[in-house]
Amino acid sequence: ADLSCTDLSGADLSGAILFSVKMRGADLQGADLSNSKMWDAELYGADMRCANISGADLFYADLRSVDLSGANLRGVNLRHTNLEGAVLESTNFEGANYDNHTLDTISDGAKMELKKNGNLW
Repeated sequence: ADLSCTDLSGADLSGAILFSVKMRGADLQGADLSNSKMWDAELYGADMRCANISGADLFYADLRSVDLSGANLRGVNLRHTNLEGAVLESTNFEGANYDNHTLDTISDGAKMELKKNGNLW
């Protein structure tokens, strides 16, 4: 599905299966994406400030230039996720699973937070 540039702010998408969904530039501010499955999702440039993404599976997701300020990524699967240029201020990485590929795509400050609070796969 192509939901690029769609306003989904505050939407309840908890538990949704969104494999290969295109949400480039979508407004997901404050949305509930908890426990969703978003393998290979294209979220480039999306606004995900204060979104609840806890427990979601973002395997191979494209989160380049996404604003994740204040987002809850507790227990998220970030394996092979591209976070290049993402805004990660006050993002909760507690219990997030990640790999070296993911680490290579994020800023040094966010890298330290992810290593401190997450789990290397």
